[in-house]
Amino acid sequence: MIKLIATDMDGTLLSDDGSINENFFDLIHDLNKKNINFAAASGRFYSQLKKNFEKVGTDMIFIAHNGALIKYNNKGKTLYSNSIHKKEIEHVINLMPQLGEELFLAGENEAYIINPTEKMLDEFTRVHVPVVILKSFSETKNAIYKITYYMAKGVKPNIIKFLEENLDDTLEFVVSGDKWIDIMNKGISKGTAIKILQEKFEIDQRNTMAFGDYYNDLTMFKVACYSYAMKNAPEDVKKHANFIAGSNNEDGVYNEITSALNISGGNKVVCRQNDNSCHIKCNKREIE
Repeated sequence: MIKLIATDMDGTLLSDDGSINENFFDLIHDLNKKNINFAAASGRFYSQLKKNFEKVGTDMIFIAHNGALIKYNNKGKTLYSNSIHKKEIEHVINLMPQLGEELFLAGENEAYIINPTEKMLDEFTRVHVPVVILKSFSETKNAIYKITYYMAKGVKPNIIKFLEENLDDTLEFVVSGDKWIDIMNKGISKGTAIKILQEKFEIDQRNTMAFGDYYNDLTMFKVACYSYAMKNAPEDVKKHANFIAGSNNEDGVYNEITSALNISGGNKVVCRQNDNSCHIKCNKREIE
């Protein structure tokens, strides 16, 4: 029986125009009535997720900053918080790879940046992130959960190689979109966040469903027996999931959840591969 469902946002739950199917908000209410925990797992800020789900009155969980912060919605209780130490922030700031990146610090709700380009400011405006423009990053007093490089021309192998060679062992990075690289404390991931929730609510991997479309979602696939890659995901992401869902523009997440839980409107699952350790059968659903 499914007891925990987590979904990525961009490229997964959100359509390409950034919207969420209005029916999904009612679905979250239905999940709540069935005592199924629902979490939005994203590299996004808490403030962004709050905006995305402002129509949801029932409890749900926000996994923000790729797992560095876990909170209930509507300014709810913090379940987990793992901010970056000031010394590590200074280390990353001083790296300065100068490979076409813009760097910003991510607090719980706002982005801190120095001398932002118009293109960067447009990105923040588009995704509804408050911006604090500083003269120096030393002015930042609030907790920082991730450090992000924005690459206007796309993430290239040279920046990945640079970080692999120069980043402190206490930190790690993940490519979270075609223009974004997120740096967090070592061990922080969406998968770790899911494990924290599984332990808190005493939920097994067999009772966990997760949806994603990009490389920062792979850790979720490892801890959820019902792992779904979106049809629009890169092929090397799909191979890590047990199932394939319809694309983000086809309401893939909504259809799979409603189908699995016998709520009208869903489509049949398409199996990608077997996972014998979880006893998933491609020709027979084990979801009650």
